[in-house]
Amino acid sequence: MECGRTADGAPVCCGCCRGMPEKYPAGRGALANRVLQETRAGSAHVPVDAEDTDRDVEEGAATKCFYDLRDLVLDIFSSFAVIWRYIARAETLLACCMSVGSVLAYREWGAGLSVNMNWTLVSFGVIFPLSMSISNGFKRRDEALRALADLRGTLLNVMVAHAKWDWVGAGKELDGRKRPPTKREGAAAWEVPEEHAQRVHNLLRQVVDAMREYLLVPRAARARATYTTYGADEARWILWAEEVGGQKVTRLLAVLHDATEALKQYGMPEGQSSRLSAWLTNAAVCWERVRVLKEYRTPQAMRSFTRVFVHCLPVMYGPYFLYLAQGADGSRDNAAFAACIACLMSAFMMSLFFVQTSLENPFDPKSLDTVKVDLEMGRTQRLLDAVLDDRGVDWRRFVPTYPADPASVTLDYAPMSSNGSPVHPPSHPPIHCEMT
Repeated sequence: MECGRTADGAPVCCGCCRGMPEKYPAGRGALANRVLQETRAGSAHVPVDAEDTDRDVEEGAATKCFYDLRDLVLDIFSSFAVIWRYIARAETLLACCMSVGSVLAYREWGAGLSVNMNWTLVSFGVIFPLSMSISNGFKRRDEALRALADLRGTLLNVMVAHAKWDWVGAGKELDGRKRPPTKREGAAAWEVPEEHAQRVHNLLRQVVDAMREYLLVPRAARARATYTTYGADEARWILWAEEVGGQKVTRLLAVLHDATEALKQYGMPEGQSSRLSAWLTNAAVCWERVRVLKEYRTPQAMRSFTRVFVHCLPVMYGPYFLYLAQGADGSRDNAAFAACIACLMSAFMMSLFFVQTSLENPFDPKSLDTVKVDLEMGRTQRLLDAVLDDRGVDWRRFVPTYPADPASVTLDYAPMSSNGSPVHPPSHPPIHCEMT
C-alpha cells in the first residue's frame, strides 16, 4: 500500500501490507488484498505528501516491525496453548505421578542402582512408533479429504445436471425440458416439472445431512472394546450407529438414480443420462472410501504398546533419574531436579501419544488437525443452494457478487427438516451469487 512518493516520484510502501499495492490487478487479487488490508493495516492508513517521505518511510518500517512483533507474540502464545491442550489430560497427570513416585522410590530403596542409561530403547520403543503413527494418521486425513472433495464435486455436478442441463427438443433447439422431442398424446405431461430441481436439491441436502450425522459418530476399535464389558457395549452402539448412518447415505444415493430415470422419461438423451448415472456411481464409490477411512484404524497393538511403554518409562529409567539426582560420584541429592526431568519426559511422551490418538478418527470434531466436518458439510450445502439459485440464468450475463465482510457470512451447518427447510436457519443468509 503506497504511503508516499520519493523526490523522483517513485511510490514508497510502508510495509504494513507486506508490499501489496493498493490496486488489485498488480497484487494477489481483490480477496487477498482485502484480507491483508484489514488484518495488517486496518483502516488507519492515510496517504501522505511527497515532502513527508522520509518520516513516513520510518513510520512505515516501525509499523511493519510492530505487526511482525505482534504476530510473533501471538504465534508463540498460541503454540503454548496448543501444547497445553494436549498435555492437560488426566492420563498425563497419572504419568507425572508415576515419574515422581519412581524417583522417590529409587532414592529410598535403590540408592545403589544409579546408572547413566542411554535413550536408544526410547527411540525405538516410543518415538519411532509414535512418529510413524502420526504420519499415517495425517495420510489417512488427507485421503479422507480427497474422498470428500471427489464426493462433493460429484454431487455438485449431479445438481447442475438436474437443474440446468437441457437437450434438443421438438423445436430442434435446446428446449427439451419444455418441448420433448417425442410426440405423445398430452405432450405437456412429459415436460420436466419446475419442481424437479428442487426435489433433487432436497435429496442432496438430505445426503449431506446423513453424511454429517454419520461422520460425527465417535470412533470404535478401542482396546477396551475387546477386553471389557463396558467397552464391548460401547462398541456395539457405535457399530449400530455407523451401520444405520452409512446405510442411510447409500440409500439416498440410490434414490437419486430414480431422478435420473425420470429425466430419461422426460426425453433426456442416452449420452447425458449415462454420464449422470456414472457420476452417481462415482459418488457411491467415494462414499465407500469415506466409510472405510471412518471405520478402520491404525494397528491397535501398536497403540496399546505405546501407551503401556510411556507409563512404564519412569520405572524402567528410574536408575537414570537416580543418576541425575545423585551425580556421577553419588555425592549430591537433587531429587527435585530429577523428578522434574522425569515429569517433563513423561508429559512430552504423553502429548505425542495424544497427538497420535487424535488423528485416529480423521473426522473427530474435537481435534485440531482432522477434517472439519461441519465446515465441509456447510460448504457443500451452500454450493448446492447456489447451484439451485443460478438455474435459468443466462450465462452471458452472469455476474457473481459476494458479501462485503465476514460479518455477513455464516459458516454454520444448518440441518434440513422433513419438509426441506433448515431446522435452525442461520442468522445470515448463506453465500451465493447474485445475477444481474
